[in-house]
Amino acid sequence: MDHLSDEYLLRSLNGNLNKDEIRELQEWVNSSAENLLEFEAYCKIWLGTAIHLTNSKFDTQTAWDKISKQILNNDADKGLVDNKLNNRRLRKSFEIAAMFILFFSLGFAASLLVNSQKNNQSPNKSCEIITPQGSKSQVSLPDGSTAWLNAGSKLSYKSDFNNTERIVNLEGEAYFKVKSNKEKPFVVQTTYLKVKAYGTVFNVKAYPEEKTIEATLVEGIVEIVTEDKTKSDKTYSYTLNPKQNIIYHIDSGLSELPAEITANNKDVGVKKTEVVGKMVQVISNIKPELYTSWKDENWIVEGISLNDLAILMERRYNTKITIQDDALKLYKFTGTIKNETLEQVLVILSLTTPLEYQVGKGSVKWLLNTKLEKNYSRILRR
Repeated sequence: MDHLSDEYLLRSLNGNLNKDEIRELQEWVNSSAENLLEFEAYCKIWLGTAIHLTNSKFDTQTAWDKISKQILNNDADKGLVDNKLNNRRLRKSFEIAAMFILFFSLGFAASLLVNSQKNNQSPNKSCEIITPQGSKSQVSLPDGSTAWLNAGSKLSYKSDFNNTERIVNLEGEAYFKVKSNKEKPFVVQTTYLKVKAYGTVFNVKAYPEEKTIEATLVEGIVEIVTEDKTKSDKTYSYTLNPKQNIIYHIDSGLSELPAEITANNKDVGVKKTEVVGKMVQVISNIKPELYTSWKDENWIVEGISLNDLAILMERRYNTKITIQDDALKLYKFTGTIKNETLEQVLVILSLTTPLEYQVGKGSVKWLLNTKLEKNYSRILRR
């Protein structure tokens, strides 16, 4: 196949191809250097559009000028890509992409490019997928597994991934659906915690700026290996079952465990915590969607403090949130956020908590409304 239609390429970037079409696209990309460069041009403009698409008043002309200039500044992209930028077909596709772009599908393009280029890389070359603040991505890995990356996350692996082993390194948060392979375990490596699976569904949260690393199992069984920081040569292994969440405390230890949640609580459906080491706790009978719905259209939040919610919203909406009054941090929020904008979420919070907000350029201030505070005695507080 010498040429692919605009509609075909745009559907590929939207993640709307079936298995046969994906195979056809991969064959086309791998068939020639010219096809690879053309697809790279599409992907770069697509990704650049996503980064700069912040509101409904998106200026396609300005973004086009900015992204095309960035591409042409790269010597490796000159020549063929230069011609593509002046091609009416590519220009038209960019304008369509600006209107219909889906952040969630960006990882497909990144994954396809990584897979197409890996034959030209040395075995020790590292492949990276980076998801910026304010976006999410879905990535198809070389072994057929799928990873969803949350905002501000980076996933990396060697270019010979799946030849002899399946190891990925994670900074941030990712949801994995692992293709079964009993001969080659799938390993997610974080700073202090390693997750080992053969074929299962789980979530790992390991942001470098946070004091904990977490893993949540949805389906199957995984082995968790942790490090005891008090003994540099000591590691511990735990087997995690579905509806369990493991938390590794990097610095603070386990002094903050809720007193009302204990390992002796055997009630069905009641969340219970077991202390399994100086730095580790395992929580059973959890609702997995509370840990994984960040990747879905409906983000489910239950009993989360405004202090913790602010951290999640900073990443989700790529904005800085400052809480002006410490008393406001004690209030909790429960609800389902259905693809709402930042402004819509702020309105919801102001209606369910005594919160006032001031929106600035790239930042939001949360203030306590003392007049409304007395009306919210029903809100759970620590």
